[in-house]
Amino acid sequence: TNYGLDLYGEQKLAELLKALGEVDIPWIRMHYAYPTGLTPKVIDAIKEVPNVLPYLDLPLQHSHPDILKAMNRPWQGRVNDAIIDRIKTAIPEAILRTTFIVGFPGETDEHFAHLVDFVKRHEFDHVGVFTFSPEEETPAYSLPNQIAQEVMDERHDIIMQVQQPISEKKNRACVSKVVNVLIEQENPETGELIGRSTRFSPEVDGVVYVRGEAALNSIVPVRIVDADIYDLYGEVV
Repeated sequence: TNYGLDLYGEQKLAELLKALGEVDIPWIRMHYAYPTGLTPKVIDAIKEVPNVLPYLDLPLQHSHPDILKAMNRPWQGRVNDAIIDRIKTAIPEAILRTTFIVGFPGETDEHFAHLVDFVKRHEFDHVGVFTFSPEEETPAYSLPNQIAQEVMDERHDIIMQVQQPISEKKNRACVSKVVNVLIEQENPETGELIGRSTRFSPEVDGVVYVRGEAALNSIVPVRIVDADIYDLYGEVV
């Protein structure tokens, strides 16, 4: 999201996204979009450029200002809520993915409860959760108040338990709709096709299991007939 600072001395991501609208690539996703770089101009560009998908991967890491400050992200606690609300207002169909770290040194029960509430309140489409893993020669390695692994594991599981029904609700909202699916694989034994809709990014999100005929690497309309926590199921229209 800081594209352009090194070349032009100012952020030029909005201009880049508009230029990508002239490229013959049907789907372009933004990954690792730092919240502070999502200016109104950038959000408008995402909304206006047809081949830039309204899919945003936001590396939020945590919600509580104290933990974000300890992570050397003191600015982020002030903008997280506002940025998410701005995106949802400007692009109601936006698909939001984020990742969190639980068990960062010094994370108290209060800090964790703040994160749980944040996840419940914003209802992200996709959430990844990692437990803090100390790495030598990093500032966090020697921080005091390290969290026991069993506590980190428990917090990881709690976040996933909170998120899973949200993800399933979001996926089930697609049932009966016709969506475009990029066909990527075919099961040679069953003939079932596997692809991705605009909701799903490669490797980190779910897939769409498709019945019917379609060429590999083509984008085809698929009517969604079922859904679960992670995946969609449909038929070629």
